[in-house]
Amino acid sequence: MADKDTERIKYETELLKLMALFILAIGGGAIGLMLGEQTSLRLLFILSGVSLSILLVIGVWRQHKSVRSIISQIEEPSS
Repeated sequence: MADKDTERIKYETELLKLMALFILAIGGGAIGLMLGEQTSLRLLFILSGVSLSILLVIGVWRQHKSVRSIISQIEEPSS
């Protein structure tokens, strides 16, 4: 059972890292778009990038809570 839990924690942690990387990439792209000439298409992409970054931040927060929950379940003595 411990191996299953260990693998689950590894998977969830890798997913958390990947989501954080997406936040940096998408947020950086949105900021880069803000530096140029403001056209309607650029504004659409900026708003999309910012919205997606916000959703990913919420997802990272929930994923972090999930990992912490799994770890706390493992640490509890099973008596």
